Amino acid sequence: MNTSIIDYRRILLRLSKVLEKKHFFIVGLTRPGTVWLQHAINAHPEACCKGEGHFTNALFPLLGTAYGNYNKHMLTDKARLEAAGIGAANPGPSSAYSNNEVRFLMATAAALTMDKWVGDEDISCIGEKTPEHALNLESLVEIFPDAKIVHVIRDGRDEVASVYGYNQRVNPEGFASKFPDFASFAESFAGNWTRAVGAARYFGRSHGDNYMEIRSEDLHTEASSDIERLCRFLEIEDDPEVISLCVEAGRKIAFDDGVIGQWQEHFDDETAAAFNRQAGELLKLLDYNS
Repeated sequence: MNTSIIDYRRILLRLSKVLEKKHFFIVGLTRPGTVWLQHAINAHPEACCKGEGHFTNALFPLLGTAYGNYNKHMLTDKARLEAAGIGAANPGPSSAYSNNEVRFLMATAAALTMDKWVGDEDISCIGEKTPEHALNLESLVEIFPDAKIVHVIRDGRDEVASVYGYNQRVNPEGFASKFPDFASFAESFAGNWTRAVGAARYFGRSHGDNYMEIRSEDLHTEASSDIERLCRFLEIEDDPEVISLCVEAGRKIAFDDGVIGQWQEHFDDETAAAFNRQAGELLKLLDYNS
């Protein structure tokens, strides 16, 4: 027997086991909070949590485009054969992929990634962290309908201060050419932050049983209670010793720009006005202005 066929079968068997496990996704435009939580829950003996798979903002759109192009090609080819009077020479069902088949292929691609993360670990729960998923949760649950969503929220003003400093370090010239000053970046970021938080919370209103929120700020002060709440949400062990292990793993991930209230050292009146134009109402709704 062809050994490549045997390998494919083994891979498919592994992937079926990956897809049978519980899945969760950590989302939210909050640089230290999502990473903190990822490392914390990855330390749990029943869970694996890695990042960043970029399923909704890279993998799934690319696959959707590829299969869409293939289907278009097959329909064009069918029309060409029929026009030539030889369509009857190619009987049988269409070779084009249905929507359900495309979703199956997307799930298989994501499972290949997850299988690399899990390896031979004996776990019951697989998680992934990509902040940008917050904008595309509906498409995510189309592929993983039973997935649980963990939305981490941080004061957008602290986040914009963190991201501004990060971009200045990574690509100072390119970043400065796009955003000449802090105020212009703050207004642009505030719009993105508002859309991401709003989209995830809107999703949460119709998926209440599979959606939970955690405040990034609380991970500095009330981490144990939030991790315990998260474990119950994911239906995994919430023993105090396990919770302590997870919290310790999270606290090892230290970010200099994760300080609560750091925005006050960076915002001037112009920047505050620019940010509030886009996100003032959301700050009030989340009680960050209280």
